[in-house]
Amino acid sequence: MKKADMTAGIIGMLFSAATFAATLGFKQFKNVPVGPEFFPRYLSVGLFICSAALFIQALRRADDGKASPTLRLKDAGMRRLLVGIGIIAVYAFLWDIAGFPVITPVAIFALIFLLGHRKYLLMAIFALGTTAVIFSVFKLLLAIDLPLGFLESLFY
Repeated sequence: MKKADMTAGIIGMLFSAATFAATLGFKQFKNVPVGPEFFPRYLSVGLFICSAALFIQALRRADDGKASPTLRLKDAGMRRLLVGIGIIAVYAFLWDIAGFPVITPVAIFALIFLLGHRKYLLMAIFALGTTAVIFSVFKLLLAIDLPLGFLESLFY
């Protein structure tokens, strides 16, 4: 387990460093105190700190002799992980085609279903409500247009 934690810590630190470096190339806007680099930059710093903590804890821990867990498709958790990644990949692919207001509640509903919840009405209300709040914040507070996909012809 020690080697797996050390490996995960190193991968997390490398990924966060690459993400932080990518934010350095974001366009800077005049008279805008918080630009598009703000959120990903701070997320990458947080990931780096957590990954470094995992790595340091693994270094300090005595090797327990247990083998690191293996990645097997027979494991239900691994299958859920792969399905979740698939849902996110389809969401990213359909983002511009279907538009944020259409594809986001579907993706949220699917991810909640994947987690094992089966109260469908509550899941639908949460997915639609979350989408409405996010869309409103981006549109009204941040003045950022999210893609409307095929709905764009109805609004413009």
